[in-house]
Amino acid sequence: MIRERRQVPRYSANLNGRLLVEGSTHSVVVEDLGVFGCSLNYAPPMTPIQECELAIEWEGRHFRTQAMVAWIKAQSKVGLRFHGTDAENQELLRRVCSELRMKPLVRLKDDG
Repeated sequence: MIRERRQVPRYSANLNGRLLVEGSTHSVVVEDLGVFGCSLNYAPPMTPIQECELAIEWEGRHFRTQAMVAWIKAQSKVGLRFHGTDAENQELLRRVCSELRMKPLVRLKDDG
C-alpha cells in the first residue's frame, strides 16, 4: 500500500459548476473541493497547466476563481489548482468547505 499525506483537507462536494476555457463555457461537476483546488468530472478536453476559470453557485452566492490544470487522470476527470483568488471568494470557499464532509487526509492505495 502507498500512503499519501495531503497538505490540506479535501471535501466531498458534488457541486455543479461552470468552467470557462478559451472563451467557451462548460458545465462540470466539482467532485472534491479544497482551499487550493478541486477535482472535476465531465471536464472538456484539457492539457496540463492550461489556464481556466471556475465558477460555482452555493446558497445563492457565486464563487469564482482563476485556476490551472494540475493533473488529468482519465477522460473528462481533471484536477485544478486555484490561483489569484481574491479575499472575498477565498472566504466564501472556506465557508463552502466548512459545510461539506471532509475526506481523509491520508489516502491508502492498494498496489495489488
